[in-house]
Formats: sequence, structure tokens, C-alpha cells
Amino acid sequence: MNLSLADKRIEHIIHLTNSIFPLIILPLATIGNILCFLVFCRPKFQKRLTRTSSIFLRLLCINDSILLYLFIIDVLLRIYMKPSIRIYSTPIACRLYKFIRYSFLDMSAYIQLGLTTDRFICCVHHRYYSHWRKKYYIYYLLILAFLSVILKNSSFLSSLYGYSVISKNRTVTKCSVQIRAKHFTLYMAYGQSLIDVVFITCIPFFLIVYFNSKILREVLHIRTRCWSTITRFICLTPVQNKESNRNPTGILTFTGAKRRRLHLTFALGCISFVFVLSTAPYKIFKVIERHDKVMRDRHKYGSSKLVNLQLAEVIIDCLEYLSCSTPFFVCLTTSSMFREELKRMFNKRHV
Repeated sequence: MNLSLADKRIEHIIHLTNSIFPLIILPLATIGNILCFLVFCRPKFQKRLTRTSSIFLRLLCINDSILLYLFIIDVLLRIYMKPSIRIYSTPIACRLYKFIRYSFLDMSAYIQLGLTTDRFICCVHHRYYSHWRKKYYIYYLLILAFLSVILKNSSFLSSLYGYSVISKNRTVTKCSVQIRAKHFTLYMAYGQSLIDVVFITCIPFFLIVYFNSKILREVLHIRTRCWSTITRFICLTPVQNKESNRNPTGILTFTGAKRRRLHLTFALGCISFVFVLSTAPYKIFKVIERHDKVMRDRHKYGSSKLVNLQLAEVIIDCLEYLSCSTPFFVCLTTSSMFREELKRMFNKRHV
């Protein structure tokens, strides 16, 4: 197939992006997730975040790291190995790879939702939180989400998914639905895509946005009350001030704690929003990609994707790489508490 000059340029951009961007993001994300995990293990975050939220953040760091390596190692093997190979070499390995990769990707959404839900109960319905924590409701919800994700992605383990072909005197594994399985092809292209868009994208997106808006509103309300307390203290006469036994330093410490809590809440909200805004395009693109695969197999079996579709895939994948590396950098730029604990962690190690 003859390519136009524009298509050749796009292919060069795709190759260049796949060659350079993963090598930049992989070490940054690895170091960032490790540091993020260690900081959220510190006792201060156990008190300020609640134990369950801290656990969810550490789970998110582990999940994102594994997901990033599953994405990037496959890309690097395809780009730098001559002849290019994939992370899977047999149909069975292909099924396991797809099952594990999509399961970790889907669990990212529910870990984010679990974190936001726990923060929502703690900040907005704090009277109910002790009961919520003692009954371990958040863990039951996470286990239910995990079982649902496993059930949904079990279709990748089907013998109808993945097959081998001989190309250029070597056996190549195709990680897609076999052409003879027409009904299974339609389910994977449209049925599973619909499940992904509704249950992995839309519902978590709506709940995360709703819960975070309520959390931020509550924290801002607490901050407003805090400032009104300071105003009343300033307006008191010296005699009233002595009689009230109020400590200005205590009030300033209290307001500083509220300000840090607001920053931390904002940081956690940003992590959720960045995740949703980067993962939603990936899930929606998969619907388009699978539809394109069905059309290509129907009219010309074995034909490759359009160059523009390949470029869109690279851009969407880069967004997903960034999503897996955002927790550390978002917390570093938005949370003073995170920066303080990071400094203390390094200071103790140098002592």
C-alpha cells in the first residue's frame, strides 16, 4: 500500500512519540509513585486522611505502576526489538495480558471512586463515619467492584480471543477476536465497549465529580467558619480577650491545619479529575477502534488501521501514561502537607 507524504509524516511522528515519550515518563512515574506510596505511609496522613483513604491512595500508586509497566513494556518491545515483538508470544499469553491489563485499568476507576467515597463520608457525613469504618463497608464495595471487573474481563480469557498466523516466515500472535466468531466479535466490539463506557467511565465520573464537589463545599464552609472565629477574636476588647482564655497562636494553628486540609482535599480532587479526564477518552476511543476493526474485517480482512486512527491511539495512550503518573506530581504542586512530609522523610534519611 502506497502512502502519501502526509501519511508518512504522521507515521514518523507516531514512531518518534512511541520511541521517546515512554522512556521519559517511565522513570518519572516510577520514582513518583514510590515516593507517593512512602509519603502516604507516614503517620501524619493516617490521622489527617483516615486509615482507609491512606490505604486507597497506596493501592492507587501500586495499581498505576503495574498498569504503566504493562502498557509501556509492550510499546518498547514493539519499537526497539528487531524484528519487533510483543509482550505476549502465544495466544494464551495474549489472553492473560489483555485480561490483566484491562482489569488493572478498570480497578483504577473503582479505587479512585472508593477513595472519593471514603472522603465524602468522612467530610460530609462525619457523624456516620465511625459506623461506616467499623463495618468495613468500603472494603465490601471494593471487593464487589473487583469481582465485577474480573467477570467483565473474563471474556478476554475465551479461546475465541487470540490466534497465531504465519507472516514473513515467522509465527505472529494476533491479540484480537478470531474472525470466525461473529457473535463474540460483536459482543467484544459493542457489548463490552458499552459496559466500559457506562460502568467504568460514566458512572464513576458522575459519582467522583458529585462527591468531590460536596467535599470541597464542606471544607470551604469549615474554612469560612474558621475565619469568622478569627474575626470575633480580633473584635474582642482586651478584657474580653483575657476572659475568653483564647490563644491567638492556637487559633492560627487551627486555621493553618484547616488550610492544609483544604489543600490536601483539593489535591485528592485533582487526582480524581485528571484520572477521569484521561481515562474517559481511552474508553471512548476503544469503542471507535473496535468498530473500525469490525468494519475492516468485514470488507478487507487483515487490513491495517488508518494512519489517522493510529495517531489518535498514540495520543490517547500518552494520556493514559500521564494518568498513571499524576498522583505524586499533583500532590507535590497542590498540597503543602505533602511537601512537608516529603521533606521530613528525606531529612530523617540524611540524619
